[in-house]
Amino acid sequence: MLRLPRLLAATVAVALSAVVAACSLAEGPVAADPDDVVVAVRVGAGPDAETQLLAHVLVAMLDREQVPAEVVVFTDTRDVRQALEVGRIDLRPAYSGEVWLESLEQAAPPADPRASIAGVREHDAGLGLVWLQPRFGDGIDEPPANATFALMVLGPPGAHADLRTVSQLATRLSERPEAAVCVDREFAERPDGLRAVLEAYSVRSDRPFLAADPAEAVVAVAAGDCIAGLTTATDGVAWRSGLRPLADDLRVFPAFVPLPQVRQEVLDEHPGVRRALIPLATQLTTALLGGWNAQVAAGEPMPEVAREAAAELYGLAGRTGDQPDEE
Repeated sequence: MLRLPRLLAATVAVALSAVVAACSLAEGPVAADPDDVVVAVRVGAGPDAETQLLAHVLVAMLDREQVPAEVVVFTDTRDVRQALEVGRIDLRPAYSGEVWLESLEQAAPPADPRASIAGVREHDAGLGLVWLQPRFGDGIDEPPANATFALMVLGPPGAHADLRTVSQLATRLSERPEAAVCVDREFAERPDGLRAVLEAYSVRSDRPFLAADPAEAVVAVAAGDCIAGLTTATDGVAWRSGLRPLADDLRVFPAFVPLPQVRQEVLDEHPGVRRALIPLATQLTTALLGGWNAQVAAGEPMPEVAREAAAELYGLAGRTGDQPDEE
């Protein structure tokens, strides 16, 4: 198992301004009756673009159920979790692997999405925090989404677009000993990083590897300088550049499944909240999230992308049903 470093938050971030929903003001000289005041559901988000996008998607989904909501942005991801625990916010897009690392203090989060989610659901239930249950499929086009690290290759018409799994990449590397792979220097030097991946997939450690941060790796793969590069599976710049993640078929990388996490008291008081959020829990895939991140990376307004994403999730839920598989 690998410990996903704090680089995760940096790799998914793109240069975007945080967009915070404005609170409406009561009009007229007469004060509103406190019983008539509608309090907006507060959706917390961290400093990176992906969690802010997901927070806006949650707000757009709540809006579809006539539940007023607003995004509250924090400068530190850990502050979002703390705010949820003490009730300063009502829900957030949370990542299973992040909770394993930060709250459960486990250095090796599970790579299996089912085990990853089961562990955090059990832990957080005692704190009055609920993780909505996803559906479980297989691959980047099936839920749940997984925003963990991934080795990515250039899609069609790229020379290696036929690759679908890291095992297939390992075979290709054995056939092409001169082909380079781009990986982050810190990841390459950690014993539980690149070395663990090479050992799991039986790849020789003396082959070419180029030191490159995720942004540089994306450029190198797109240019053909590297056969594959390491970044996050939902990296918007990578998806915009035509890269696609390979399935970690031996499950070496820890699962980072994004799901709505809600305070139990909010669900008890407002049943419409659960109904609004189920489509994201049951329909979100790695490919969908990567595509939305690509739109944001291209400069499309985040709230507009979020509204379109919410409509897409609702459409998918309407076609496939929005009841999650229970374990």
